[in-house]
Amino acid sequence: MENTATKERISKLSISRIRKHFIDSGYESEDFMISPLLRFKTMEGNPRIIEGGVTVGIVCNGTAKISVNSRTYELRKDYIFLLNEESVISNFRCTKACMGYLITFSREFVDSINVEVPDFMTAQLLVTLKPCIPVSPVDIDRLHSIATVLSSSILKDDFQYRDKVVSSLFAGFYYTLIAVLSKYASQDTVKIGHNRGDKLLARFIANLSRDYEREHTVEYYARQLDITPKYLSLICKKRTGKNASTLIDEAVIHKAKELLKQSGMSILEVSQRLNFVSQSFFGKYFKEHMGVSPSRFKAASAD
Repeated sequence: MENTATKERISKLSISRIRKHFIDSGYESEDFMISPLLRFKTMEGNPRIIEGGVTVGIVCNGTAKISVNSRTYELRKDYIFLLNEESVISNFRCTKACMGYLITFSREFVDSINVEVPDFMTAQLLVTLKPCIPVSPVDIDRLHSIATVLSSSILKDDFQYRDKVVSSLFAGFYYTLIAVLSKYASQDTVKIGHNRGDKLLARFIANLSRDYEREHTVEYYARQLDITPKYLSLICKKRTGKNASTLIDEAVIHKAKELLKQSGMSILEVSQRLNFVSQSFFGKYFKEHMGVSPSRFKAASAD
């Protein structure tokens, strides 16, 4: 009963609703938003669940405090934070001296500019275990510099090829972000918690990173940890906002899209690479999650 009541109080936080928490939103569309943190107004009250996009924050100066999935994080100079879809935010407060950018984008926006990220699962590992990460001044400067140029370019609607310039700049930002995340995921910077749930989640994500191309069931990963599928999903939901099956599906679908974009691979070869029993079953799975068939997705990617 308690969980039901909590869900009823959680409101959805889409890109358009994030905009309302800024004095001046900078630039905002259905699929993309960028704005300086200085313009952010305090977010308090009932929890809100991120819907339809990923949010990235870059903190270059000052401090902030954010509560994600029932955990509170202190943000300081040279921090980045990432909020995946279904992350639950209960509070977000920036000091007046807090400088940096907040960037929100949908998966459709990323797909539209055809970025391909081989290190996606490495980055996903880090974000799942630790949404707020201290990075080096050099890395924060790289991200901030691209975000500054991106913010400046996107507000100028009077020059030719603006959309192409913005897409190229965002692709540069996205690749830089994944490179930074992958670097820190491979270091001891990521400190997992000391309780059993945190350690089990870390092991699950590590196993998923290794096996997701051939193993797609919660039951398999639960057996690896010697726990029940229900308990594994409970751990994932509590700490990431997503259940285990959603995390598995996201990894499989991301790889499927990456492979389908490769002109040298047929749909049958993709289905076999990802260990589906048949091309037909893969097609149904892909359409269920993407809304289009693999053939239509592949054709659109080739345009």
